Amino acid sequence: MQFIFIDEIECAHKSPKFFGLGAAVFNSYSYPKYKESFSKEFKKLKWNSAIEFKGKYLFSKDGDDSVSIDNRISFVEAIAKETNAQSNSRLNFIFSSNQGGNSEKNYLNLLGNLVKKIKSAKAGHKALMAYFVDDNEKIGKQKIIQCIETNSNGIVFERPFFVDSGNDTPGIITVDILNYLKSWIELNPKNDDQLKLFPNTVERKLQKVEEIISNIKNIKDIKR
Repeated sequence: MQFIFIDEIECAHKSPKFFGLGAAVFNSYSYPKYKESFSKEFKKLKWNSAIEFKGKYLFSKDGDDSVSIDNRISFVEAIAKETNAQSNSRLNFIFSSNQGGNSEKNYLNLLGNLVKKIKSAKAGHKALMAYFVDDNEKIGKQKIIQCIETNSNGIVFERPFFVDSGNDTPGIITVDILNYLKSWIELNPKNDDQLKLFPNTVERKLQKVEEIISNIKNIKDIKR
């Protein structure tokens, strides 16, 4: 069975129409080890458990302001490395984005394209796919379920499950973080006004983002 975690991202302050969806795909046998490693690294971070960790907090003091930016970066670097086992990758990450904005129509369009790219892990019980979708009040749940079931290349386990994300849902947090990193590269801050104002700061951030995401072996970017 595969565990598939799906979350969305907007970057209104950088690009008002930018919208993306990411999917983290784990084999069920590799996920327990990843979850164990995630929990260990999160405990080391000493983040306030009442505040959900998000990718957008990586370079800021938002969220738990008692945790330094250096420690946040170290945490994200550690979990990026934990996506890889000694012999293969524990995670496949698929990202789909466009400039279509955050609407139900665009969400379902990107979701369908994303799900089509997730390959079934053979036949029988290995063809089972369990989908966990970050809850989005703007989108009708039945439409999301129908979109996934229509476009899935495998057998959907029961039905897609909707998750209230939190620090106890590492699959969703992982997608949120990877979405954030991908959006940095996608929006290309090398051409951004921020670079003109703060050239050293933005270049260092982009370099760090590229370093972190280079630890993810299997990334597929769907251009729409």
